[in-house]
Amino acid sequence: MKEGQQQLYTWEFNLAASPVQLWPYISDTSRLFKKLGATPVQLTSLSRNTPKGYLELGHNKLKSYVTWLEEPYSWETPYRYRVKREYKLGLLKELKISLECIPSDLGTKLITKIQLIPSSFSISYFIKLYINYILKRRLSAYLDQVEKAVSQDLKPYQVSKPKKLVRGADRKLKRLTEDLVEASKRRRIVSRLIELIRYADDEDLERIHPYSLAEYWGEKKYSVLNVFLHAAKLDILDFSWDVCCPKCKSPKNNFRKMKEARVHLYCEDCESDYTMDFNRNMHLVFKPHPLIRKISDKNYCLGGPGTKPHRVIQQSLSIGDERYPQLKLEVGTYLFRTHNHDGHLVLHVRDEGAENVNIFITDKELDGQEVTISQEPNLSISNHSSSNMVCFIDKLNWKEEAIYASEVSSSVDFTQLFSKETLKETSKVKASEVTMLFTDMMNSTELYVKEGDESAIGRVMGHFKIIQQIVAEERGGIVKTIGDSVMAVFWEPVSALKAVQRIQQIFTTSSSVGEAFKIKAGIHYGDCTAVNLNGRIDYFGTTVNIASRLVDSASEKEIMVSEAVFNHPDVQLYLDKHSEAFFIKENLKELKGFDDEEFKVKQIRLEHPPMRLVI
Repeated sequence: MKEGQQQLYTWEFNLAASPVQLWPYISDTSRLFKKLGATPVQLTSLSRNTPKGYLELGHNKLKSYVTWLEEPYSWETPYRYRVKREYKLGLLKELKISLECIPSDLGTKLITKIQLIPSSFSISYFIKLYINYILKRRLSAYLDQVEKAVSQDLKPYQVSKPKKLVRGADRKLKRLTEDLVEASKRRRIVSRLIELIRYADDEDLERIHPYSLAEYWGEKKYSVLNVFLHAAKLDILDFSWDVCCPKCKSPKNNFRKMKEARVHLYCEDCESDYTMDFNRNMHLVFKPHPLIRKISDKNYCLGGPGTKPHRVIQQSLSIGDERYPQLKLEVGTYLFRTHNHDGHLVLHVRDEGAENVNIFITDKELDGQEVTISQEPNLSISNHSSSNMVCFIDKLNWKEEAIYASEVSSSVDFTQLFSKETLKETSKVKASEVTMLFTDMMNSTELYVKEGDESAIGRVMGHFKIIQQIVAEERGGIVKTIGDSVMAVFWEPVSALKAVQRIQQIFTTSSSVGEAFKIKAGIHYGDCTAVNLNGRIDYFGTTVNIASRLVDSASEKEIMVSEAVFNHPDVQLYLDKHSEAFFIKENLKELKGFDDEEFKVKQIRLEHPPMRLVI
């Protein structure tokens, strides 16, 4: 290899961890490059002709300005990724980086390749020394840390050294920890949160997702969220609202208060306008309070696979190109998109799905065609269009760990602790594909007559508390109570079904709450509008009206669901998995206020309908 010419470095690491275990750490390229000693990067705008999906990046270190054009990363989760940079200024002309995880009998063979062209002959020798004796050692040390954590089923912060807190914060944090335990009554979760704040890297704390931590900690999501909200009230944590671009899914806009959030927004990466959606792209995120620990906002990579964990593959295809990406998918629903098309294809992943799948991309718009594929299909993607493109496959539920504005803004914990955190009074915000649940107690009048007002009111209020708890545990919130009825909102239909199933089981079969209540319910799913009504979030629109009419049409101990709810893929999976628990009957119903149409509904019961004696 001659100095001044192309240099190639290939390193192999044999690791005990599997590719799936390694992927979250090696795909987080911002963290990885930071560990390798890279300089923070920032977007530049020196050219007006940057191709869509490409990034103009640069950094300024030691009075030396470096800038480059970076092509979109290509990756296949959890196996490989690669990127190419073309430098305009700096020590290099070109740089290519690739990492590949090859499953082995012992775990994973990790192959790292660095290919570069120096900008001048004189610096070739120094680049060679740096890569062979510094960069390789740093990468090996990072992989050792990851292996140590993975082998013990721990996160890296749990095998790291404590980080620096703000001056005086250590003593303050010890005092606030006891206040947090007293407020939440959950000492174990509080201890884990404080450990996270003290030991985690800045990258882990810039946007903390309580639900993701709850799964790792083995705690209930509702309980972890409760601790985080109380921690925010005590200024241990701070929270804000991400509003993600619906195309690239990235949190391009962040607002500290809900009232500051703008409805109409713009994504520079996608070069398109988008709107805030209360149920789809507005999320609650946490980070340490700045008086406890300051978090750096520096980025060391802006386009790697770690920035889009919902995206299972991303591929660049020139005209006529064909790709055969390696896939390992979870059961669920995915969307195939390109940078050049507004539409998408729907991929349902099932055990019994097709093994061989061919996608031919033309200049025609993607029209939402659906196909069912296996978890590890033989997929080919061919570019038969007239232009180069970037294509990708995203999970439909791309932020399962996120806390959506629709669910948290109506939770009792949130409204009690942060009563002023609501939309502006003049705002009308779309809430797409939101799920509305109405419950009603059929025998409340009989209860009041039989037991008297004082006893009956106590039991009805107890019934509200139980429903409130179940709704919160199933990722929903109580919007309001109307007499003996409850109006609740959920991020997705299957959560509402699970919640009302548990409600029915408790109130119609358990003697622990006294004589059984006759609870009925109605569930509908669709678009509506979120507003600030009397200082609280409320919802209006046809979706709400239909859900309220469904509960009116339901019989005793019955769940009346719309066809939209019943046909939702996640609901179908849940009903198939628990088919022995449900008894389903299809019917046509005329709903009050909708006199000109009949609605296809499903009447769901948790027990066989009573037999009627006909004489």
